Parts: sequence; structure tokens; C-alpha cells
Amino acid sequence: MRVGIVGGGASGLAAALAAARRGAKVTLFERSPQLGRKVLASGGGRCNLGNARLDVERYHGGDAGFVRGVLSRFGLRESRRLFEELGLMLSQEADGRLFPRSSQARSVVGAFELALSRARVAVECACEVSAVRPGARGFAVETSKKGAVEAGERASPTASGKALAGGGAFEFDKVVLSCGGASYPQLGGGDRGYRLARSLGLAVVAPTPSLVPLVSKDPWVRKLQGIRVQAGLAVSAEGRTVAVSKGELLFTAYGLSGPAALDISRETARALSSRPSVDCSVDLFPEFSPSELRGLLRSRLGTLKPAGADDLLIGMLPDRVVEVFLGAHGHGPPQARGARLSPETAWPPGARPPQARAALLSPETALSLAQGLAGWKLAVCGTRSWDEAMVSAGGVELAQVCPETMESKALKGLHVTGELLDVDGDSGGYNLHFAWASGFLAGAACARR
Repeated sequence: MRVGIVGGGASGLAAALAAARRGAKVTLFERSPQLGRKVLASGGGRCNLGNARLDVERYHGGDAGFVRGVLSRFGLRESRRLFEELGLMLSQEADGRLFPRSSQARSVVGAFELALSRARVAVECACEVSAVRPGARGFAVETSKKGAVEAGERASPTASGKALAGGGAFEFDKVVLSCGGASYPQLGGGDRGYRLARSLGLAVVAPTPSLVPLVSKDPWVRKLQGIRVQAGLAVSAEGRTVAVSKGELLFTAYGLSGPAALDISRETARALSSRPSVDCSVDLFPEFSPSELRGLLRSRLGTLKPAGADDLLIGMLPDRVVEVFLGAHGHGPPQARGARLSPETAWPPGARPPQARAALLSPETALSLAQGLAGWKLAVCGTRSWDEAMVSAGGVELAQVCPETMESKALKGLHVTGELLDVDGDSGGYNLHFAWASGFLAGAACARR
């Protein structure tokens, strides 16, 4: 069985290995100079290759049942077995994220490269697939490999037995489209996979950036640049909540980042496609219900009374967050602590008074802060570019693909995997797991006649 794999990312690596180990003659085409460039960059170079808390609820796209079907066939046990067979040791962090024990993404790509070599997979890097066409006995794959000879590269044999020096057309019984999505164009992302899919009659849901930072022009956000907090986020459009999340939030010069912001970016980008901005609410105490937070502030006011607003919040939030929050909610500028003292006990000349505080609070005013702490409002007007998107939302419509094999229902022998499908997961290793899973299922199916 001659199998052509278009794309050497995570799902392409898994597909090539699964097919070759089952006896297929496999050629892997990758347009970049090296395999697995996005894998190498994942997890900050550590490669967050999965999550022990695997759950279909962590995925989004056209059909949750499709994802459930994939995960039921290639779940956590199967992924661990794959990595063990590759010789990789895994480490698990408190939140369930899985990494290679070496903490180096290079270890993951290197293990795949070694396994592919042992399975006699023909790997063609710096090779662009320009077209895939159904033929009398499968598929014709047209390629170009400009500059290979000039660069001194040695061409390796393809499935047809010919050396791919400058490219050409090659025949395969089956083809796997594992081209990835539009995210990280600097690492090889783009629209070529969608173009190939459309040329073969597959419908594609328009891709949008996902797991991408959010943009806001509200000035108070910029004042908190670089500060991280645990927070809950809720995005709404025209009075309807479109996404919620909870986790670490990073304030930036342009808006919001961190897992809490990234996990709602898919729905936010979709909502922004038809309007200039959406409303976002930041809950600085997501571990408390509104009534619990009011009770906490009431108790603290009783303990600390008399108190200013900054007294009430001391130790609850970073100082800078307290300062900006109070200013944004009409509790500033604060007065100096020394100004509260009588003339007899005023600070002597040259002495430095303690940190400034806001005016003393009444119980009613203190309790009204709870509403702001649980719902600090801002407007989100966009997302960052594809250059900063970790994954693409959208892709080949799932109704056209069999979840057992990743095969097109209309065009037998054509399989689609990974980010090219209309499936995207939350941050934390879920997207890479789906890539391994879909690639493995496709490769295994390709080896069967």
C-alpha cells in the first residue's frame, strides 16, 4: 500500500509512523526545511504533548460526537503507549499537562525522526505539494522542491522509487492531508491545506485564530501590563454570554493574555467577525460566589474598621491591581495616611509617610466593591494576529469525515487529520493530543486494503 502524507507536523508524523509500522510504503512531504516546527515551539519549547485530564468538553468545533469517537479510539492510554514505544519518558504537572521528562520538544521530534527512519519512511523536507488529484489507481500528488540541488540536499527515494530532486508528480493508493492550519505562519502555517481540501471537493469552515491573546483599548488594562492574576472571564455580545473561562490571566500593553484569555478567544473571534467589539467581565475572585465575596468583605471591614478601600483589599490582590481598580471605580486619588493624624502626631519634616490610602469606607460602599471585583468591565475589540495564534478554529467540516479512520466519506482513500479539521482544543496539551490521535487513526487505516 503506497501512502502519501502531506505535512510533517504532529498529525503527519503520527500518521506516517502508524502506516509504515503496518506495512505501508510511506512518503512524508513537508514544505519546511525540518519536521515538526510547531511541535518544537509548543509549550515554550518544552512540548506540552498531552493532558492527563483528557475530556471531550475541552474541545470545540462542528461536532462533539466526532471528537468523542476519536478519543474513544485513541485516548490517554493509547498516547502513553505510543510515547513509550518511541522511548520517551513523560512527566505530569499538577494541572494534568504532560511533557517529555527531558523538558525539550527536540526530544519528541527526534524520537519520531528515529522511528520513521527505522520504519523506512521516505521523508521529503523543503518540498511543496501543489496539488492532489484523484487518479485511476488512487491519487496523483504534484510536488516542487526548488533549490534542493543548489542547496546540496541529497534527495531520498519516494514511494514510486524515484529520487525527488526537483519535484514532480507521484502516485499513491491513499493520501493523508495533515497540512495543519493557518496559525503561526512563521512556522509554516497557512491556507494551503484548506486549498487542497477544497480542490478535492471538501467543504471548509472559514478559519479564525484560536488560543490567541485578546485586544482591548481600555486604558486601565495597559496600566496593569505584566501583572498575572487568577481570574474568571465572561464575554458577551448583545446581552448574550458567548464564552466563559477561569485560570491565569496576564495583562498586557494591548489587552489580555494567559490561559484564561486564550481559552475564550475562539468564541470571541467569531463574535467579533460581525461587530466592532464585545463586552468582557473580569472576576478577580472566581473561587467565591457573589454572596461569598460580599460576606468576606463584610467580615474584613468589621475586623479592620476604620478602613479605607486599600486597607480592605490589602493582601487580597497585587498592590498595583488594587490601585488601578480603586481608581477605575471612583475611589481615588487616595489620601496620605499621615494626613489622618492630628497636628501633634503629624509626620516630622523629611519623614516618609506610609503608603497612601483611599478615604474611609462605609459598610455600604465597601460592599458595593464586591460587584466590581466580580465583574470588572472592559471592551474587547479584536484578537492578535495569526502570528500569535496557537491554533486555528474552523477547517474541514466534520460531517464529511469518518471519525474511526479520518477518511473522507465521499472520496475513498483521502484522509484528513489534525488542525486541518474543524476541531480545536483548550490550551494545555489538548490540541497536540488530537493531532496524535487523528494522525494515528488515519495512518493505521491507510495501511489496510
